[in-house]
Amino acid sequence: MDPLSVTASVIAVATLAGQIGTALSELRAFCKQLPGRLHALSNEISDIEVVLYQVGRVVEERSRLSVQIPQTDIVSIPNILQRADVKLKELKTIIDRLTALTTKNGAIIFQIRLWQKEQPKIQNLQEDIREIKSSFNVILGATNSREMMRVRLDLETLSTVTKQTAHEQSTSWEEFLRDITYHHENVEETLNHTYQQVDERISRVEEMLKTQSAQIQNSQFLQVGPSYNMGPPASRRRLSRSVSKEGPPKMPSRPEAVGVRLTRTPGFMDRVLGQLFVGYAGMPLLSQKCDTATCEKSQSPHMSFEYWFPLGFCWSQIIRLQLGYQPNVGPQMSLTTLRRVPDSAQCVNFALEGNIEGLKNLFMSGMASPRDVSTTRGYSLLRWALYGQQYGTCRFLLSAGADADYKPMSLNDDCPSDKACDVILRGGISERVIEILRLLGASSDFVENQNFAAIHKIVLMLSMKDLEEEILRNPGQIDVPDANGRTALEWAAARGDERSVITLLSYGADPNNIDHKLNTPLTLASNQNHTVCVRLLLEAGAHPDPGLPNGIKFGSPLNCAARNASDPLLLKTLLDFNADIEASNVDGVTPLLQVARGNSASHAMLLLEYGADINVTSKAGRTPLTTAIIHNNHNVLQLLLDRWYEYSECPRLKGPHLLGLVAQYADLDTISILASTNHLRIKFDKNYEFGDFIAILRERSKVTDKLLSAFEDLLNIINQGATEHRSVESAMESGLLVHGEFDEGDSDECYEDAQEVLTTFSPDLGCPFIKLAKRATI
Repeated sequence: MDPLSVTASVIAVATLAGQIGTALSELRAFCKQLPGRLHALSNEISDIEVVLYQVGRVVEERSRLSVQIPQTDIVSIPNILQRADVKLKELKTIIDRLTALTTKNGAIIFQIRLWQKEQPKIQNLQEDIREIKSSFNVILGATNSREMMRVRLDLETLSTVTKQTAHEQSTSWEEFLRDITYHHENVEETLNHTYQQVDERISRVEEMLKTQSAQIQNSQFLQVGPSYNMGPPASRRRLSRSVSKEGPPKMPSRPEAVGVRLTRTPGFMDRVLGQLFVGYAGMPLLSQKCDTATCEKSQSPHMSFEYWFPLGFCWSQIIRLQLGYQPNVGPQMSLTTLRRVPDSAQCVNFALEGNIEGLKNLFMSGMASPRDVSTTRGYSLLRWALYGQQYGTCRFLLSAGADADYKPMSLNDDCPSDKACDVILRGGISERVIEILRLLGASSDFVENQNFAAIHKIVLMLSMKDLEEEILRNPGQIDVPDANGRTALEWAAARGDERSVITLLSYGADPNNIDHKLNTPLTLASNQNHTVCVRLLLEAGAHPDPGLPNGIKFGSPLNCAARNASDPLLLKTLLDFNADIEASNVDGVTPLLQVARGNSASHAMLLLEYGADINVTSKAGRTPLTTAIIHNNHNVLQLLLDRWYEYSECPRLKGPHLLGLVAQYADLDTISILASTNHLRIKFDKNYEFGDFIAILRERSKVTDKLLSAFEDLLNIINQGATEHRSVESAMESGLLVHGEFDEGDSDECYEDAQEVLTTFSPDLGCPFIKLAKRATI
C-alpha cells in the first residue's frame, strides 16, 4: 500500500463527502418540507468526512515515522475507501437530481412524491455509509491501541537492555555506578514519556468527544429550536459519574454466607402448572468442590424451594421454603409467602421512578406489598428501585419490610444486598447514597467472596501498589478473573479509571471478556456513564454487541447507556461502532423504550435519527409512547407526538389501554400534552367508549380537582372524535359518500401514499389517515 496514493484517495473521498454535505444544505434550503431525516443523513456525511481525514493523518504519520502498517490494514483501507467512493457517488447523484427537480417544480405535492421515490435508496445508502464509518473507526482504534503497545514494548526492551548492561559492567566500581545512573535516567525519561502519551491519548479522546457533543447539540437545536426542553424528567436526573480518587468506602460485613445453585422448571409449563425453583449449597455429591477458604466457609448445607403459582391463580402467590443446618445452632426452617405481579404492575413502575408516595398509597390500600415480585426477572420492588437508581426509595422499601437478600430468578443476577456492595465498589456516588447502600448490603459478604487477585485490589484501590509494576511482575495475571469472572479491566471500566484502562489494554488485556453476570468491560463502562472509557474500549476492539449463549437475553452496552447515560454522546459513540439499535433485554425493552422511561428528548431524537422503531413493544405491551405517559416523561412524549413525522411512522395510540394508563399514571402536564395533540381527534377507536376511567383516576392518591377536570376535558376531545366518526359512517350508509372508492385490498397501499402527503403537507394534523379508505390498524 503506497501511503501517498492512500492519502490522495482519502482526500478525494473526503472532498466528495464535503460536496454532498453542501448539496444537502442547498436541498433543505430549496425544499423545507422534506423530512428531518435529512438531518441524520447530513450528520452521517459530516462524521465520515472527519473520520476520513483522521485515517489520512494516521497513514501519513506512520509513513513519516517509518512505522510498519499491519497487513490487515494494508488490504482493508483501500477496499473500504473504494466502497466509500462508490456509495458517496451514488448518494451525490440522487441528491443532485432531487435538487434539480425541486428547483424546477416548487409544488409541495411534487416534492413529496419525489422524496417518496428516492427515500428507500437514500436509507440504504445511509446504512452503508454508517457501516463504512464504523469500519474506519475500528481501524483507527486498533491503530491507537497498537501505538500504546509499541511504547510499552520499547519500555520493556529498554529495561532489559539496562539490566544486561549493568550486569556486564565489571571494569570498575565508578564506571558501574555511572552506567547504572545513566540507564536509570533513561528509564525514568521513557516512563515520563509513556505517562505523557497516556495523558495525551486521554486528552485527544476527550477533545474529540467534546467536539462531537457540541455537534449533536447544534444539530438538534436547528431541528427543534429553543422552545423544547431537551433534558430528562426531574425524578430521573443523574450526575455524571467520575472515578473515585480515594480508597473505596467501608463495606458492610456479614457473619455468614450461602452460595446457592438454582434450577427451575421449563418456562412453557408456567401458565399451566406454575414454576418451581430449587436452590442448594453445601450438599454432598451435588455442590461443586471449593478451592478457596471463603468458598468452604459459605458451603454450609442449605436448600430452598420456591413455587410460583400461575399468574392470576391462587392470588398469584409465591411459597418459599428454606431448610438449612448450622453446626452451632442446628437445623433451621423458614416458610414465607410473596406475591407475583406482572411486569406492568403499578408498584413496579412506582419503584422504578422513585414514587414513594404512590407506593405508600398502594401498600395502605392493600393493592401492593413490599414483598411483591415481578414475573419476567423475578425482581422484588427493592431490586427494581436499585435497578432504577432510586436510592431514597430503596431506603423506604427496606424500612417497610422488603427482603434485601431475595435472589432474582436468573443465575446471572444479584440480590439487592450483593448488588449494593457491587455499586459501592464501582465508585462515583455520593456519601448519602453510600450510607443507603451500606444499609442494603449489611447482610452481604460480597467482597469477601470475590477472591480478588492483587491486580483487582490495585484497580479497586484496596491496595496502593503500582498497577504497571504488578503487570510486569505477573504478566500472566492480567486477565485473571475474580469469583464473578470479572477481570481488572472490567473493574477499571466500571470505575471510569481511564489511565488504568489504557494501561491494561496496552499490555494486552482482553476487552471482550464476559463475566459470570454476562457483563463485558464495555457493558460496565456504558452502564456507569463513562464515555471516554467506552471510546477507548471500542477502539481496542470491544464488541458493541457481545455474543451471548443461545436463548439468553441481556442488556447490551447501548441498552445500558440508554438507561443511564447523561450525555447522548455515549449513545452516539456506540452507534458509530455499529451497535444494534434494537437490542433488547430480557423484558423486551429496547434503547428507545429505556429513554422513554426516564431520559432526555435529546437521547430520543438521536435514536430516532439512527432509525429506532417508534412502535417497538416490550413483553409487557409497552410502546415508547405509553412508556413516556406512564413515567410522565413530558419532553420525550412531546417529541414523539409532535415530531414523529421527521423520523418514522406514526406512534400508535390504543383505546382503553391508553386511557387506562393515563388514568393510572398521567400528571397534569402529560394530560395537557395529550389533549393538545390532534392524534386523538382524528384517529377514533370505538373501544375508547368503554371503561370507567374516571373511577380509576379517583383511586389514585391525592387526586386534585385540576387533574380530574383535565382528564374530563381529554375524554370530551375523544368523544368529539367519536361523534365525527359516526357522522361519517351515517353519511356512507345514506349513500351520500361512496364506500367503494378505495378497495379493501389496496387500502393499505393507498394509506401509505396518503401518509407521506398529508404528513408533510400539514404535520399539525397529527397521525394522517383517510377517513373513508383506511380501516382501523392503530
